[in-house]
Amino acid sequence: MVYINATDETIDTAVKRVCAPLFETDQFLKEGHDESTTSATTTFVKFESRVYAVTCHHVLSAFFKTAITEKRRVVPSIHSGRTVYQIGSWGSKGEYIWAFQSCREFPEVADVDDPEALDLLDRKNADKPDIAIADLTEIWPAFSELRGAEAIDLDSWVESDWSTAQPVWLAYGFPDNHKYRAGDKVSAPMPRVAAELASSPSDQKPTYTLCSTLTADHGWGFSGLSGGPVFIAHTTEDRYAFVGITFEGAPSTKELQDNAEAFVGKKDILLMGYHVTPERFREWLSLCKYGVTLT
Repeated sequence: MVYINATDETIDTAVKRVCAPLFETDQFLKEGHDESTTSATTTFVKFESRVYAVTCHHVLSAFFKTAITEKRRVVPSIHSGRTVYQIGSWGSKGEYIWAFQSCREFPEVADVDDPEALDLLDRKNADKPDIAIADLTEIWPAFSELRGAEAIDLDSWVESDWSTAQPVWLAYGFPDNHKYRAGDKVSAPMPRVAAELASSPSDQKPTYTLCSTLTADHGWGFSGLSGGPVFIAHTTEDRYAFVGITFEGAPSTKELQDNAEAFVGKKDILLMGYHVTPERFREWLSLCKYGVTLT
């Protein structure tokens, strides 16, 4: 685990420094961005003295589909006030190369609108982590100073002591369809989503499941939490441990329709994620070999 010293009153502020909304924006920002701009979450992680941004492959796959179907250069971007950090760079022939590398393959351009081809690719990717990583080391000093960002330090990781962990875990991120206009800026709320551990991670199974049913509708859709960090509170001390990255959340939208036969309803919270350790992060880096180049 990687511990953050914080109280219940200060944990949200501490977490906000280690993650950010990841926007799907046009390379030249021709039309800017607004509340309808697709977004998800990226988490900052320090590992072996380098700093990385971590998100999910399916987030970038959705960005890629937009770029191909709308025939424009879409770039994963982090916004800090009026400053926009596009997570990519120019190639020698004028192409634009995303800095994120994924553990899963992206579809061929010709297959983006082919359901059969996409289904085949999904089956091919199924046993690979839904993770993508970008190296931010070169821009990190300027970026962290401007944004007040910090990275979760996996170099200070210690073996987990689950006996001191509370059974309710806290997932953070920026739900896509809850963005709103604040003056001339787009704001993305970062809820603290608390849910009970229903399925624990293990050496054989790196994923976990959080599941809770509330007494009233919570009013949130969790699409966009993908790539966000998950923490657990210490039972006897004012500190929290970083334990994972969310890759799926339900209900996905706040406009969920009433359906008595649905597994997840308006009162439910269902989140799934990957347990993060230095060994697992090193494995992800070794698997991150699929990228996007837009010509």
